[in-house]
Amino acid sequence: MQDTKLFETILGLQAPWHIARVELNTNEQRVDLWLTHDPTRWPCPECGELLPGFDHAEERVWRHLDTCQFQTHVHAEIPRVQCPTHGVKQARVPWAEPRSRFTLLMERLVIDLIQQCSTVTGACRIARISWDEAWGVMVRAVVRGRARKVAHPIPYIGVDEKAFRKGHRYHTIVCDLERSTVEFVAEDRETTSLATYYDSLTAAQRSALKAVAMDMWEPYIGATRDGLPDGAAKIVFDRFHIMREMTKAVDTVRKQEHRAFLRDGEDSPLTGTKYLWLFSDERRPERHAETFATLQALNLKVGRAWAMKEALRTLWGALIRST
Repeated sequence: MQDTKLFETILGLQAPWHIARVELNTNEQRVDLWLTHDPTRWPCPECGELLPGFDHAEERVWRHLDTCQFQTHVHAEIPRVQCPTHGVKQARVPWAEPRSRFTLLMERLVIDLIQQCSTVTGACRIARISWDEAWGVMVRAVVRGRARKVAHPIPYIGVDEKAFRKGHRYHTIVCDLERSTVEFVAEDRETTSLATYYDSLTAAQRSALKAVAMDMWEPYIGATRDGLPDGAAKIVFDRFHIMREMTKAVDTVRKQEHRAFLRDGEDSPLTGTKYLWLFSDERRPERHAETFATLQALNLKVGRAWAMKEALRTLWGALIRST
């Protein structure tokens, strides 16, 4: 098989496109492919009307999957058409998206690497691309994914904020809890951040939402209360944040009771016991078991608060009795 036919097969090229020339540079460890096309009519990228070629844009270069250890680059002059409705437009090419400097196959590899590597930087080192190039690949992948996404009713969603780097820069993230998919991302964690998602839903989709799991952040509560039918009844505070608040409450009771002992001039049995009360019953180290049992026997307020917190933990394991 000739080298041109080999690379045409690898690239999946079909008429009217074909490879005119292949150049191998062993010093630079690089393979360059020059593509050309037969005379034909091209669809306008806006309306799809078939039109004769008007002229060609300047030669562009796309990075393709490596050929063994050699970087591979595709060269082509993209034909342009003169549409009576939309003016002069570049025709679409089958191997890459508009304004991308990578072939679709290369972009797919980059996305796979990003998913498998622990950091984007690690994926960039393997693919030998820059951070900005990887970011562009990710943006186009998200656009393609959203274009393929079919709107459907979602009964249960989760809402949370994600902090990025330093400076408390937050984003709001909405997830489909049944399908484990990200449905929406917005900047900040304001009321409008979540309200924008609710506004994008149809009336049927809003009605289909049965529950919204979230933390106790007031802007999210307000957006859900105002943005959904009977929104207040659909709010479900998630277990993690409820138990976190309960643990804080237990610690607050401990501090208040400890100070009360000291004010009365008594020795406080709570001195140095802060972390004993933060453990759940099954996670407390065995070496602290005797000390904790002694504290519980003193009938302290913090002991009762801790018992209430532990009793609440069983709520999520309770069975729902049908009526």
